[in-house]
Amino acid sequence: MARTLEDLIYERMTAWPELLNKLAKYKGKAAVFYQNAPADTGGWKGAQQYPRIDYAVDMQANPERQTSGKVTINIWSIDSAVMPEEIEPEARKALCGIFMTPEGEPPYCLAWHRTDNFSADNEAERGEQIIGASMQFDVFAFPNQITSDPDPILAMNHFTKEWEPTATVIGHDRLDEYFEPQANEPVFYFRLVSLETSDETNTVAWMNGVIAGHVFAPTAEERLRWIRYLTDTLATRGEVIMLDTSPMRIRRLSADTGLDQLSQGQIRIQMRFGILRRAIISPLIKVNIQDQEADSTPKNLYVEADTTIEAEPLTQGYEMNSKLCGKEPL
Repeated sequence: MARTLEDLIYERMTAWPELLNKLAKYKGKAAVFYQNAPADTGGWKGAQQYPRIDYAVDMQANPERQTSGKVTINIWSIDSAVMPEEIEPEARKALCGIFMTPEGEPPYCLAWHRTDNFSADNEAERGEQIIGASMQFDVFAFPNQITSDPDPILAMNHFTKEWEPTATVIGHDRLDEYFEPQANEPVFYFRLVSLETSDETNTVAWMNGVIAGHVFAPTAEERLRWIRYLTDTLATRGEVIMLDTSPMRIRRLSADTGLDQLSQGQIRIQMRFGILRRAIISPLIKVNIQDQEADSTPKNLYVEADTTIEAEPLTQGYEMNSKLCGKEPL
């Protein structure tokens, strides 16, 4: 059975040592439940029922990022147990800063948004007050954006992987179910922000576009180091060679370390590349040939052309076979 994002979140929290030590136990595991905890009268067998966690995942469509959504995590406790304020930081550490990749889906990242404390109106079994904290996380998807050749995203992925083999490039490398960027092994993700036609010639259609680059590393200092390293390299080279060997010119390059690496990306690349036009060939209908050594009177020859010729790229040669079909004058 395919493992979903809900499954990966559950396994991540139940395997996190600090959460395991602070939460109650249910059937031998940390008391973490999807959506709703079991009733107080069933399954606990007289064991301590607090603190415990329940969570929910609410996904929604996003035209740019394929999927996105919200994750809500509720921490429940009582006055005599571990306080929610002690559990909340550990839940954030367990779920943030890591890529989770369900089977058959793109990688996902969770970004903490806010935490609200609350107290329940009802009381626990021994009359203790139930208190808690509700955590809100944003979910960001990182789908593969490779399309057709010539593809600027595919070119950037290959360029980055050849430039820094230790880096992980989403869309080029396959990520494990859980993958965490390291200081010397960053993660890069490139996506196409916009694309438009610039001008056209007989052979080439020129395209202008913008690529967003996301750089992931454990700390802000390490992200800045990799952002500067990549932008300096692109600035000095001025172009990226695409897979059809044509250049993708870099017209403008900017980096803003204040932008979020999950939602916006810190790098903007304004680029220009060309798409070769396909040749359009009209079939040959007839040819008039004059025999110089014979009678000077012009003679018309019927020539039948092969009309099954298809257009080919300009970089390839053409071959057209014709045959004489008569010497009668028109």
